[in-house]
Amino acid sequence: MVSVMNWLIFSILTVIFWGFWGFFLKLASTQLSWQQVFIVTSSITFVFSLLTYVIAKPSLEIGAQGVNYALAAGVSGAFALIFFNMAMKEGNAIVVVPLTSLYPVITVALSYFILSEKLTVTKGLGIILALIAIVLVSI
Repeated sequence: MVSVMNWLIFSILTVIFWGFWGFFLKLASTQLSWQQVFIVTSSITFVFSLLTYVIAKPSLEIGAQGVNYALAAGVSGAFALIFFNMAMKEGNAIVVVPLTSLYPVITVALSYFILSEKLTVTKGLGIILALIAIVLVSI
């Protein structure tokens, strides 16, 4: 039960912080260019990354498969943040945030088809209902 509570608490905290992140990003984008917002927010992420490295001292074996996947995730995340910043600058947060929240569909599809993760009827129905909710909120 402890491990279930850990991921659940971490998930709830993620939702809360991402909610504030989107809100503050929209406020920033009304005052700054998307490039300025991206540089400032990414700089903070870099500082947190550096602190994590200094405190935890994890070993990072360059060329290891996990490190390569992490690098690919970093590149993908950077492009996503650039496009998200551009969308927030040009669009309304009330539409952009829910619409860009459709990204789990890509993760679920890749996990199902490439990693052969199981997708139950209940989970599939939940995803479909979540997608419908996001589309309804966006229009």
